[in-house]
Amino acid sequence: MPIISPVEAKTPKGRILLGAIFVILTLGGLTMVYPFLLMVSGALRSELDETDLDLVPAYWTDTAALYKKYAETKYNQSIQRFNRAHRRQDFSFRDASLPPGDPEAEAALLTAFFESVEIPGHWVALGGVAGIRTVPENLRALRNRLADRFDGDLDAFNRATGGIVPSWQAITLSPPDWVSSRFTGPTGPVAEVYRELLAQAPLAEQDLVSISGFFLETMVYPAFGQTSPEAFNLAFPAGAIDRFRDFVLPPRLEEVADPGLAELWIEFTREELHPSFVLLDGVPEAAFQAFLRSLHGTIDILNRVWNADHPDFAAISLPAGEWLQGSRLTDYQDFLLELDPAAYRLVGPEYAWRDWLAGREPAAHPAAPPLHPPMDALEKIHVLENAWSLRRTYSVRNFINVFDELFLRGRAFLNTIIFCTLSVIFALLVNPMAAYAMSRFKLPGSYKFLLLMMATMAFPPMVTLIPTFIILQQLSMMNTFAALVLPTIANGYLIFLLKGFFDSLPTELYEAATIDGASELRIFFQITMMLSTPILAVVGLMAFNGAYTMFLYPLLVAPREDMWLLSVWLYQFQLTSSMGGVFASVLISAVPTLLVFIFAQNIIMRGIVIPVEK
Repeated sequence: MPIISPVEAKTPKGRILLGAIFVILTLGGLTMVYPFLLMVSGALRSELDETDLDLVPAYWTDTAALYKKYAETKYNQSIQRFNRAHRRQDFSFRDASLPPGDPEAEAALLTAFFESVEIPGHWVALGGVAGIRTVPENLRALRNRLADRFDGDLDAFNRATGGIVPSWQAITLSPPDWVSSRFTGPTGPVAEVYRELLAQAPLAEQDLVSISGFFLETMVYPAFGQTSPEAFNLAFPAGAIDRFRDFVLPPRLEEVADPGLAELWIEFTREELHPSFVLLDGVPEAAFQAFLRSLHGTIDILNRVWNADHPDFAAISLPAGEWLQGSRLTDYQDFLLELDPAAYRLVGPEYAWRDWLAGREPAAHPAAPPLHPPMDALEKIHVLENAWSLRRTYSVRNFINVFDELFLRGRAFLNTIIFCTLSVIFALLVNPMAAYAMSRFKLPGSYKFLLLMMATMAFPPMVTLIPTFIILQQLSMMNTFAALVLPTIANGYLIFLLKGFFDSLPTELYEAATIDGASELRIFFQITMMLSTPILAVVGLMAFNGAYTMFLYPLLVAPREDMWLLSVWLYQFQLTSSMGGVFASVLISAVPTLLVFIFAQNIIMRGIVIPVEK
């Protein structure tokens, strides 16, 4: 009988009451849906916007927010690299902004520059190859190419690189800091794949090195601050600037107007800047050859140290802007220290840019072309033209990373499926057999055994962890599925539950089957099990849920990475991933439990509804 009768429901008071009930239920539903939607929205974010609580990520609708997300990815989540490239003073990517004006003319000019000038590999770096707590697209491509190159053989990769990488997901690449004198450069298979990706990357994903930006970062900002150029202008009045973005480090010492700034220029070129960006004017090669002869003595010793095959010292020439490393780098660096800094000449993208502009007809470029290569204009064009593609990439990035680790490169999901399948099979076989024996045969002491089984529920599972661990260790079963499955097969509560259900089955069925000559095994499988589908669905669901959510026990008995279960992987993943990645992993891992519950629920409801209808 309904609480509100049909007649009362048609009255104004009844309609108000029903309306209030619907409103309360709707609000209650929203309180459950809203946190879920926040989690879904959080899975679409990165560290830039993971603290935002809006349901729709800002970069879906706002181009300025999309540019910030793009800059965060390209500059490897390093605001320092972003500031160096653009000579900005932002404290986070939230402060980054789209360059003003129409960028098409400057972007076209920069594209023509790239097509006309050969850019050495150490003048440019590939963006999106590193992340603090995320895996950008180029880093994922780097890992996949390395895995394909070595046919998935991680041991072969470790032998080739001399490292000890536990998994493909552990491969990382520090963004090349070409301009720093402390950077040695990548080598080996990782460097080869990196150069392949760099050659195929669009210009907007490439990061041109900025010697002026590096000078500001290392010599100016620490001493004079980066919020305003006032202190810098007071210290170097002859080199005063309106803003740091307009600063240009002269390529030669003679072009430095302020004496104090000239001292910084010398210190910078000798101590901070990589010698590959320093050439020599007016220095004969014979001087360099004589220096090397005095340093090494014979050409054989030099060849052995340099790993070269020069016939004599006369065949050695001064560096012409190529990348230097190893002993050749240190020898050239020592040679620079013995020379007058007036002979130094800096080379890099910004100087090649101005030389290229000077060699063009004035009508071929704007009246006041930018002092530095306008990468910001090219980036703005890239964001505007590829807005939909970038939004899709950033939206599915966390899901792709989780999918890649779970299904393609890792074994956590496969291990979980195997473990859950074995747990359900044994739970549906061992527990019903024990319950059937206690229900079918009135054995003396059955209730005492049942009491003992029920008594196990009084003790938390953690009590048995240590003795179980010791037993499995002594049996040499650690890191095996047997160690995971065997201690969890029998369950006292499930046996008690099944026995109660089996007791409700009519004994006439068993008597008729016995008269027909059926064996106990056939009676068990064809009669008892077939009539117990609803309770078996409950048992299977509980076994699956227990196996799927088990964490502490598999962490102890199967700690090896190739034996991780999904719960253990989730724990490890959240230690190294951003909040967006954690949300994505939780959403993906919740799908199997939802599907299994829906499947088991239909069986349970069918077992309840059909007998009632009959």
